[in-house]
Amino acid sequence: MANPIISWYNALHSAPIATPFSFGTVDADDLSPAFTFNIWNNKGGTTDVSKMEDCTITTRDMSGGLGNTSGSEIEVVKNNWFHCQVDSLGESDLAQESSRIGKDYSKPIGTTGSTNKDNTGASYPTPIKPAAKEILGVKNNGVPSDAAGNFATVTLQADVPLEAKSGQQSFKVRVSYRYV
Repeated sequence: MANPIISWYNALHSAPIATPFSFGTVDADDLSPAFTFNIWNNKGGTTDVSKMEDCTITTRDMSGGLGNTSGSEIEVVKNNWFHCQVDSLGESDLAQESSRIGKDYSKPIGTTGSTNKDNTGASYPTPIKPAAKEILGVKNNGVPSDAAGNFATVTLQADVPLEAKSGQQSFKVRVSYRYV
């Protein structure tokens, strides 16, 4: 089966996320705005691809590291400044310690939604639901209400401490998964 086809979309599923994404300027001792993203596998795909299994989300420095390389420290990663709430799992913990991600933390992502798979000749489509920490790769029409098993929705927010150093920090939001 083909590899997963991952794409990030805005909160309304109407436009792909441009990279690099800017979380804007956040002052020390402040919260960034909350940003919602939809992480799709095979959005609008006409054939099945592999599902994403054991899905987690975290932050990493631009080389994929933990932000603690001497001389190239990335505080946002090293000090776990970001919070992630998995909306597609019904979470509401964005302001809680349980939502923190970064060097020391990753968070499982997935969805409780299902995707309607059209069975040729059938009167009604068959709903397919992913297991925990999975995002389906089945073919779908790309419409969120019909393909909710093919994407996870997350909301991210930075919580910048008062002692933060000034300046821009470049980092990645990383989704890890395996597939067969």
